Amino acid sequence: MHSASVLAALSAGCLLTGCGGSTARAPSAFDSAAEREWIANATQLVRTLDSDIGLSAAGGANLATARRALASQSAVYTMVVAYSEFGDCAHELGNAGNPASRDEKAADEIAGACTRLEQASGLFERATSHHDAEALLHATREALDTEPLVVAAETALAALRPA
Repeated sequence: MHSASVLAALSAGCLLTGCGGSTARAPSAFDSAAEREWIANATQLVRTLDSDIGLSAAGGANLATARRALASQSAVYTMVVAYSEFGDCAHELGNAGNPASRDEKAADEIAGACTRLEQASGLFERATSHHDAEALLHATREALDTEPLVVAAETALAALRPA
């Protein structure tokens, strides 16, 4: 392609995409199928974690509600779903594939959230094994305090997805 043709193609592409009007980037020749797959897998993981953080709130907001949650089969079942996902977070992130170098910010955000959520999972395990309401309360707070990290991961991933 001649340089004039390349310039015309780029200009047309800029007009079609709104010349940077979107925060998401358009796919480029540097995007690989593996990178697109990692972004899709990581996005699904983050969405699952975000949903499960909401489920973890069933643990209660104080010691009395944590005790009631441990006594409720329904609440415990709901929390088992969430905390099981939290306990597998780093493993699931590894299963997402290998991020490209420009994806490392998002990967780091997710890994940070996984560390905290895995700690919450350990607290939940202790809470249910020993009927320990205080451990459940700590697990719930740890999970809920991780929400800003999950939101940051989603924001980082959104910047990587094509418009």
